[in-house]
Amino acid sequence: MSDELTLNVTLSRTVIPAASQPQMVYVLLEIQPGKELGTVRMPVNLSLVVDRSQSMCIPILTEEQFAGLARRGAVREVVVDGVPVWEFRNVPGDLAVNAPRALDFVKTALRNVVEQLGPTDHFSLTVFARESRALIGNEEAANRRRLLAAVDQLDGLQLGDETYMARGMASGYAEATRRMSPEMVTRIILLTDGFAADGEECLRQAQTAAAARLPVSTVGLGVEFNEELLISIADMSKGNAYFIHDPQEIPAVFARELSGVQAIALRNLELKLALTGGVELRKVHRVKPAIADLGPVAITDGSASIPLGDLERDAPPALLLELIAPPRPAGKYRLARVVLAYDNPVQGLSGQKFRSDIVVQYADGPAASSSADPHVMNVVEKVSAHNLQTRALQEAQAGNAAGATVRLRAAYTRLLAMGENDLAEATRQEIENLQRAGQVSPAGAKRLRYETRRLTEKTEE
Repeated sequence: MSDELTLNVTLSRTVIPAASQPQMVYVLLEIQPGKELGTVRMPVNLSLVVDRSQSMCIPILTEEQFAGLARRGAVREVVVDGVPVWEFRNVPGDLAVNAPRALDFVKTALRNVVEQLGPTDHFSLTVFARESRALIGNEEAANRRRLLAAVDQLDGLQLGDETYMARGMASGYAEATRRMSPEMVTRIILLTDGFAADGEECLRQAQTAAAARLPVSTVGLGVEFNEELLISIADMSKGNAYFIHDPQEIPAVFARELSGVQAIALRNLELKLALTGGVELRKVHRVKPAIADLGPVAITDGSASIPLGDLERDAPPALLLELIAPPRPAGKYRLARVVLAYDNPVQGLSGQKFRSDIVVQYADGPAASSSADPHVMNVVEKVSAHNLQTRALQEAQAGNAAGATVRLRAAYTRLLAMGENDLAEATRQEIENLQRAGQVSPAGAKRLRYETRRLTEKTEE
């Protein structure tokens, strides 16, 4: 057994009836850093990919300022990337100078990142709109002056108004892989405020990154971007997904992501599951650091492998398995064996393993009526609420307002029961939008999608 990490295995029920019918057993697998895990920081290779379309330069106005410009005829609604947005013309010079822009907060975030990198770290910056450009090729962070000077060039760029995000992703991937190595933690951070015109190609780029074990963390700004696309990119590649409504949050999100990358302790975690004959793996959800349906898991000869990415000390992963236990006579049986494999580049070790068994007791009569574990069932409820929200929003997008309303009502009830009153209220408002207008609001849909993913951040013990 390794002291570098621990694997806590908790079943929804440790005793089940010795019955003639298959039974569902939930299994919560929680990975935690162990006592012997070192604190040496691995070098970081950070590739930032930033939307530089014209919408990033629109002044952020107060309601009074916006109303004043509208009265002067300086504001009109236009369609960009298929989405209606406000276009500003003949903005007074003093207002243009004094009003902040999303780009200004991006520049602050990039300067902060550069200052926080160490001399052995690397950094690159790709910007995109209709075209993409590697503004900073992969450089050693020791060259801070050159990097900071390049950040200041963001203002004068003219790359077009449309958002072809896959072009930026491809350039960012190329820069990241120039310095990629097992001893270095590589991460792409992607920020956009627009609806990508090349969504299918973006997913192909995410698949390429996933195959190279290169996480892509996505940051969606405002209400015009495609949240399903950005979340899919992050989940597919084992990155993080963030939603920012206010551009002032950009520096904090970039700092949080950099801090997480710098806290990577173990690499290439992989859960290997060997199912006992007759046991079925019905579903796998990641439940920490955020909820995600991991989709179909390939099973060969009763064995499955689930890649988990890297281990961040302060945000270790956890999984929820749905196992179907077959009928058995009374007795103790192993449902599956779990092997957790990982690499420790700091110590030059690869292929380290931690083993544990998932065991259940079949019993007859009153002995089989054990109560469900409250911690596991709390996680199950939060995963169910997330899934209801996700399917409801997908149905709303497909035009099925009635089906979406039914699922949102069910999610609303569960959220209230959990004490998630603010999120329940946001859900109720979207139910009203569906009933009144036949669709959910863009801002509401994004809040529900992102916040239900984070329900397990505060699971009950």
